[in-house]
Amino acid sequence: MTQPDIPATFHGSPPDEDGEPWIAYIRVSTWKEEKISPELQREAISQWARRTGRRIIAWVEDLDVSGRHFKRKITKCIERSEAGEARGVAVWRYSRFGRDRTGNQYWLARLEKAGGDLESATEPVDATTAVGRFQRGMILEFGAYESDRAGEQWRETHEHRKYKLGLPAQGRRRFGYIWHRRRVPDATEPEGFRLQKEWYEVDLAVGPTVADLYRAYVDGAGFSVLCGALNRAGHCTTQGRPWQTETLARFMDSGFAAGLLRVHNPECRCRKADGHCRNRVYIQGAHEELIDFDLWQSYQQRRKEVAATAPRSREGIYELTGLVKCAGCRLGTSLNTARREEGNVPGFSYRCSLRAKSGATACPGILIQRLDVEKEVFEWLKTKAADGIDAAPPTETEPPKHDSTAEQANNITARARAQAEVDKQRQALARLRADRAANPEDFGPGEYEEAADLIRKERATAQALLDSIPEAEPIRDRKEFVPLIVGTVAEWKTLATRERNMMLRKLIRRVAITRNGPGTENHKVEIHPLWEPDPWPTPQRGARNQATER
Repeated sequence: MTQPDIPATFHGSPPDEDGEPWIAYIRVSTWKEEKISPELQREAISQWARRTGRRIIAWVEDLDVSGRHFKRKITKCIERSEAGEARGVAVWRYSRFGRDRTGNQYWLARLEKAGGDLESATEPVDATTAVGRFQRGMILEFGAYESDRAGEQWRETHEHRKYKLGLPAQGRRRFGYIWHRRRVPDATEPEGFRLQKEWYEVDLAVGPTVADLYRAYVDGAGFSVLCGALNRAGHCTTQGRPWQTETLARFMDSGFAAGLLRVHNPECRCRKADGHCRNRVYIQGAHEELIDFDLWQSYQQRRKEVAATAPRSREGIYELTGLVKCAGCRLGTSLNTARREEGNVPGFSYRCSLRAKSGATACPGILIQRLDVEKEVFEWLKTKAADGIDAAPPTETEPPKHDSTAEQANNITARARAQAEVDKQRQALARLRADRAANPEDFGPGEYEEAADLIRKERATAQALLDSIPEAEPIRDRKEFVPLIVGTVAEWKTLATRERNMMLRKLIRRVAITRNGPGTENHKVEIHPLWEPDPWPTPQRGARNQATER
């Protein structure tokens, strides 16, 4: 038999400049059972290329990446094939291409539309025939099924840990706690380990430091300051790395130190499996808390205030930085620079930011000297705040016609009860799912569905009640502010500007400026303290959307 008569399958590898150009894609899964080494995949694809006379022009690797989404380098491979650089994409197995049904269909259709092919080095399929395409489709579908099955098992395990055991879904060490693992090495046991109850014990050496972090943040310290203090004291993260602002904020926002677990909202319908969905809820954990619930609520309140404040307004350059608002549009203000013959005067007066950007048609605006506003606020602090609270009668002789404070208190109580009922039903459904997964033989025909439907109805009723109650921030007792006001007034002259701003932020919600006429003098200064109900309630979402709808 001469050389031309030998079948192409048994031909040797052609020179590099010959043969069809292909791009090799290697993916190492996050799933333990699918962690196939990149070296093994590379060797299999190389043998496939030599066996079939193909030429690999690029090796693209995705290490420790899930196939349940297509935010991967495989998309770049397909785009290069669309550009004519390669004949197609070669993978070790079709499961390396992806395990998402929608993504598989979409990206495979794009590849084939451009004239490219997808081939597996270990699963020979002729996709040019109907039988081959069916076979490849079944392989991809089976990969998606395996992914769904593994995902369901992990989800049941995580729900059992969170809702029945009160433990984090993935365990791990937590700053301020000592983690007692369930599986402990033990040379005396035949298997080399023993099982025990998994739990988190308060680290008496580090726990008080965690509580101090929350107190310092509530008192006005930023994450950068707290990180510096932690690193100087020699504290590292659980990974042994220095603290950074993002890491510390993520840790404190988790609520673990308050005895809580932050979990993905079971009602959320998103398909994000990477933990990036922001729809989270807090549930009670089984570990001991390091801070009380009041401190946790104060921390959350300041986080909301900081998020709603422009970054440049978080550090007070002036006494009222971040506090002065225009009453016309209820938005922020900026400081204007006055031009004088002897030189410019920065921070001379407050003006409405909306009017400055959009003109008088957007808002009538304000323009008032900064020193006048600061003087008004200090006079209020001395007289109406300090003297008024000290001399306030314990009870009112005649109750007001509409007590907004009592109404807010009732709303807060009602919302707390409704939220507790929603959480109770949510956890009941999660426990029911975990019980069915662990002991399916305990449920007769239709018993699980009947119990689940009953829980869902009760949860829907509680959720409807919760949605009908307007949300209001917790009302703080006036007596809490008396020592702070008296001390601030007494030490006012000795305080620096930033310190004055920090103290005023703890007392004042905002300083509202109303324009009554032309000139800088015709303005009304109104102070909204934190111990009174907010006279500017947050607008309803529907009303806001309706106002901007076109």
